[in-house]
Amino acid sequence: MRGVGRSTGKASLTGFAEVEDVTAVCKWVSENLPTNRILLVGSSAGAPIAGSAVDEIEEVVGYVSLGYPFGMMASILFGRHHKAILKSPKPKLFVMGTRDGFTSVKQLQNKLSSAAGRVETHLIEGASHFQMEGPAYDAQMVNLILDFIASL
Repeated sequence: MRGVGRSTGKASLTGFAEVEDVTAVCKWVSENLPTNRILLVGSSAGAPIAGSAVDEIEEVVGYVSLGYPFGMMASILFGRHHKAILKSPKPKLFVMGTRDGFTSVKQLQNKLSSAAGRVETHLIEGASHFQMEGPAYDAQMVNLILDFIASL
């Protein structure tokens, strides 16, 4: 995301400029690399951004969310992005810790109950939002993503 960590630029308030960034990168990949299949993976605030881009790029064949912020407070910032991923017919995997501080398990289940297409969830027992992004869970995240890719 713009302006996060060592990323240059300024984050936009709505995230729609970042969606354009994701779309531009995917178009570049499809035009310059020997692939016709792209999997978008978004973590935390990047999950709604990636989710909004899923149906903008034909080569995107699926989506993985690591800690999508569906909760009430997070929806103030990212609520405009929920509809795009929920209506997408493309396969989706949502990974979340059961102690996520931004989205409860019930909120996740309620949101995904109206989602189109194939939807999978994987809950990590006892993991918090930021814990799940830490190195202790890297191998588990990689394995979940690889299993999802193999199922596409």
